[in-house]
Amino acid sequence: MPLVLIVDDEPGVCRALERFLAAEGHQAAIAATAEEGLRLADERRPDLVLLDVRLPGMDGLSALRALRERAPETPVVVMTAHGTMDTALEAVRLGAYDYVSKPLDLEKTRVLVARALEKRRLAREVEALRREVSARPRALVAHSPAMQEVFKRVAAVSASDASVLLTGETGTGKEAVARVIHAASPRALRPFVPLNCGAIPETILESELYGHEKGAFTGADARKVGRVELAAGGTLFLDEIAEIPPATQVKLLRFLEERVIERVGGTERLPVDVRLVAATNVDLGERLRAGRFREDLFYRLNVITITLPPLRDRMEDLPLLVAHFLEAAGAGPTALSEQGLEALRRYAWPGNVRELRNAIEHAVVLARGRMIGPEHLPDSVLRGGPARSRGEAIGRLVADEFEARRASGAPPGGASPPGPPPYEAILDLVEEPLVRRALAATGGNQLRAAELLGIHRTTLRKKMERYGMLPPGKAGEGEE
Repeated sequence: MPLVLIVDDEPGVCRALERFLAAEGHQAAIAATAEEGLRLADERRPDLVLLDVRLPGMDGLSALRALRERAPETPVVVMTAHGTMDTALEAVRLGAYDYVSKPLDLEKTRVLVARALEKRRLAREVEALRREVSARPRALVAHSPAMQEVFKRVAAVSASDASVLLTGETGTGKEAVARVIHAASPRALRPFVPLNCGAIPETILESELYGHEKGAFTGADARKVGRVELAAGGTLFLDEIAEIPPATQVKLLRFLEERVIERVGGTERLPVDVRLVAATNVDLGERLRAGRFREDLFYRLNVITITLPPLRDRMEDLPLLVAHFLEAAGAGPTALSEQGLEALRRYAWPGNVRELRNAIEHAVVLARGRMIGPEHLPDSVLRGGPARSRGEAIGRLVADEFEARRASGAPPGGASPPGPPPYEAILDLVEEPLVRRALAATGGNQLRAAELLGIHRTTLRKKMERYGMLPPGKAGEGEE
């Protein structure tokens, strides 16, 4: 429903316009002063502003200048009861969409409002198309079977409002996929608002999510609109969702159930319509079993899960990705030699597609328009090539697990810290991605995945249950 902001100090005019707009299927917000109107424009991001010229305090033309600076894409229709053509022309010169004289002719106003809102809709559509083009991400440049399965799931979920959980290692392109889901959804004309939960200190995460009122805490000098509210009508993308602390998990669950928020320090309950897409590079099921993630929130988030494969499991996409990154870097005729491509193939890519992009940008700078060879690639890629055997990679996993346990405070030779024993934890590190890869390679067909792994289907289902891969209600069921 389009939102129209009315800035006028005459209550009768405001009430009449509010009723008129409601009858036209529009929502109205009202401000009696220019200062209040600017605040509401910042907070609510209206689709159209109806602005009176004569206002107490700041006048309408000054407010128009401020609106054009803050939100140049929002059309403003100036209203004047004093009918001077000079004022109307000055308003248009300053960027007003049009003007209308008081007393308002409702039929003319209806046509004018419809035209202005259509202009805003078309502008948003163009903006959405630009976003969609820019959001055709590096992660989705692929033709491998594993990524084709991702494409199918993305296409299937985009049209719905269901929550989506994106899983996969760091650098596999989870935010890029989230942007594609948004751009292909009915919400594409509304905002896509990302938030990296792991990058925000726990003390201010709630304020970032829901906003705060002036004076809510030390340093809160003005009202702040949170990311949830900014994403109204669109998509909220929460990256590193596993890092949300317990208290914030409770409030996020409440919002997902009620779709209502309260700013920190406030009492007003604000309904907000957003779609949630969350992402994590850790196993939420394991966090749940360890008591570090709420079970009810897990099932709220885990309505639809899309797992992005690591680059090492889709190496057939490597030449396509390299060509894409060379083009994006403006490399011109620069190309990658066969020796350079072979060096890339030998590397394990722990940073996945993001690391590959950085490596290509690094090589383009050093090659200076010449053919890119191994000598232009980052040292980390060359050192991690032939010398990094599978045995060494697994040994590194084992060493990292024991180092993490030591850092968690487990005394030497004493009781183990909370969580699974080392044997089970290390087995999970290898077994879970193996099971996921087999399911991805077979399009989720459990029978074929079990045959690929060389195990019985019942054994596969037990492992899927262990790693939280079965849909809710399917865990514990026998053969279908």
